[in-house]
Amino acid sequence: MTKFSLIVLSKTDQQSTFDMNVDCIDSFVKSAISAHVDYEILLIESNKNSNYQYNFQYLKIITPKDEFSFHKFLNIGVKHATGDYYILSNNDVVFDINWLVETNNVLQHNPKLLSVSPLDPKANSLPKDTLKNNNYIVGYQIQKHLTGWCIVAHKKVFKAIKQLDERFGFYYADNDYAMQLQKYNIKHALVTKAIVHHLHGQSSVKDKKNVSFKLPEKTPKYIIRENWTWVLSNKKMIEGLIQFHEKWGSRRAIKIKLYIAKVLSNLGLGYLNRFIITHR
Repeated sequence: MTKFSLIVLSKTDQQSTFDMNVDCIDSFVKSAISAHVDYEILLIESNKNSNYQYNFQYLKIITPKDEFSFHKFLNIGVKHATGDYYILSNNDVVFDINWLVETNNVLQHNPKLLSVSPLDPKANSLPKDTLKNNNYIVGYQIQKHLTGWCIVAHKKVFKAIKQLDERFGFYYADNDYAMQLQKYNIKHALVTKAIVHHLHGQSSVKDKKNVSFKLPEKTPKYIIRENWTWVLSNKKMIEGLIQFHEKWGSRRAIKIKLYIAKVLSNLGLGYLNRFIITHR
């Protein structure tokens, strides 16, 4: 029987966060029972002094000694996970009862599909007809095909990429994951019938915006020219974007790399992508 490892990150320092964790885990357990799959839950807890008590079977709480970092803490969860698939999740989500039924169905019928994301109907920007007429849609676009708040990855993904890049503490972590998938020619898709509701902004990781600061020297000029206000108002987000470009190259270089990689994949030569999509 297929086993899913739910890896949830949280900093539980108040009752409302604990309640949110309970809602997240409880909704997942109900979906796992509905899907008739084996499961485990790994709660990676940032609050070293947390003493909240949970009443869930197959739940393990891990409290790292390190300071919080999104990819680092997910990597810790992966190292402890024993499932066939890892569900990398925020704690501010609620899983629909049938989301895992739909997800598992797509995965079992498409064995070459090793990474998927669920759908939040209120947030996804793909055309409604496209969502309605397809069970899954292959792609790597953030907030369309790939949602950083919930990713389901087969353990084979981590055999290829080794681990998530821990230089990404939060911002642009999902963009980096998408690049890694394409580098190793790993198919990712949005599962359109797998509904998971993201409660935006209620995660323990706050989106702290800095409205007055000097832009770093390496700030990409295009975000200023195109007025990316959601990035320009957040210093840490800019730092994540700078790290992303320092690793993968300029926006133009990335576009060229991905175009060549797509052509190679279409020709059945996707194994060459790792030599095209280079990084530092």
